[in-house]
Amino acid sequence: MNKPRDTQPGPGRRFSWGRHEPALAVPRLLAARWLWLAIMTTIVVLFFVHIPAAARRHPLLSSLGDQFHVGMMAVVMLLLYWRGPLRGRLWLSVAATVLAGALVEIVQPYFGRTGQVKDFLLDLVGISATVGLILWRGHHRRRGLVLMVVTLLSIPAQLYRVPGIVAGAYRMQKTFPVVADFENGLEHWLWEKNSNPNLVFTHVPDGPAGGPTTVMRVSGGPPDHWPGVKLRHFPHDWSGYRALAFDVRVLSSGTDTIPMGIRLEDYPGKRKNIYARASFGAWDKWHTEQVELSGLAMSDKSRNLDTADMDLILFYLPRPPRTVVYEFDNVRLIK
Repeated sequence: MNKPRDTQPGPGRRFSWGRHEPALAVPRLLAARWLWLAIMTTIVVLFFVHIPAAARRHPLLSSLGDQFHVGMMAVVMLLLYWRGPLRGRLWLSVAATVLAGALVEIVQPYFGRTGQVKDFLLDLVGISATVGLILWRGHHRRRGLVLMVVTLLSIPAQLYRVPGIVAGAYRMQKTFPVVADFENGLEHWLWEKNSNPNLVFTHVPDGPAGGPTTVMRVSGGPPDHWPGVKLRHFPHDWSGYRALAFDVRVLSSGTDTIPMGIRLEDYPGKRKNIYARASFGAWDKWHTEQVELSGLAMSDKSRNLDTADMDLILFYLPRPPRTVVYEFDNVRLIK
């Protein structure tokens, strides 16, 4: 009977990792080293390549874009597990992939991309699903199947709004420069909460024109610091327009003016976390506010807002001392 080979370091002997066979079989295609390198290189490049404006503005691609992190990081995890110094070492492959995902988000801003925590969380979804697959199919552990299924179920939970967002974005392209009049239910899908306000779209008998209409009603207060609503999916070139206008009122029995704010982001500023903002007041009567776009300075005073490449509209209450209920209607651009 042959003695097992001693892989421990000793006098005159170099340390060796030893050879670990992956519990999950390696596909035959990856037997070719060049193909492994080609796939890994392609994924690395995709994480840092500049995204064309047409792609990031497309309603479907922009909605699904972040989800690619799940699949790409799952592939990276499998490639590290199947070949190279981490071959067959599940938990070291997991650690290396998590570290790689974090480094990607840290380094991306230097390549004109935006590093985001939510992208890293999507990386973890892909990694967790891959761990579940290896435990289930490779090590024949049922808990691996449970982990994989539970992790993958988070994807539909994030994508359920995508059809509504795409349909609403296409409709807005037809109604622009009217950004939102809230009469069509499709555009309701486009608005998101900022912090944790209550957001509803409701019919009122006394709209800005004096008759019945549908408005966006938001209520927010302590302990949230910036409760509000935001919009990203809209035509991004505002260069031919002078101002952003909207109708607003506060549902209150008093006559106090409630301070409110609007934050506007362009895509170049998103990468550096700089933005433009303006203040306005709202009270218990409908009135029209206008935010002049020309000469609107960014928060770091480095330049003016780039109206040819807009990315975000955010209406908010700045640190409200009490709960405030307010309504918006007829968000539009004017020349």
